[in-house]
Amino acid sequence: MPSKLVDTIAKLFVLCGMIASGKSTYSKNAARLGMITLNDDAIVNMLHADDYTLYDKRLKILYKSIENHVIGTALAMDRVVMVDRGLNVNVRGRKRWIALANSFDVSCEAIVFKNEGPEVHAQRRAHMDSRGYPYEYWLTVANCHQIEYKEPTVEEGFSAIHTISFDEIQEGKVIL
Repeated sequence: MPSKLVDTIAKLFVLCGMIASGKSTYSKNAARLGMITLNDDAIVNMLHADDYTLYDKRLKILYKSIENHVIGTALAMDRVVMVDRGLNVNVRGRKRWIALANSFDVSCEAIVFKNEGPEVHAQRRAHMDSRGYPYEYWLTVANCHQIEYKEPTVEEGFSAIHTISFDEIQEGKVIL
């Protein structure tokens, strides 16, 4: 049972930030308040016996179908939903969430996690959850994300943009 159930109208939050910027920790904090949190890594793990290395690009439509179903059902149940997905770094990756929120006539807000540079994010990922990959692998991923990264804007369809720091996340801050 959540320690404090969130009592608010349906809303979709899109978490936007680099790898290891605090998105998953933030999602856990939000889940403790009763929010529904959707994490693409968790879906892959769920379908592959908790082994992320079994990710299969050919199953992308299945992964997306699960995401859409969970979000749609939760919004229809008047719940607050958080989307923690690595591809939320660019406009193209966020477009689907804005459209989904619009289709349910709910607000879609972005939460922006501080970008501290590829080296910091790669180091955090390698240290906290390497998934068996070395720092150099994560640095390559972080550099790719850095190239694609575009700050979210209200012009792209968000009703609000919030920012949060890594320290605030560690302290348990959650934006409602």
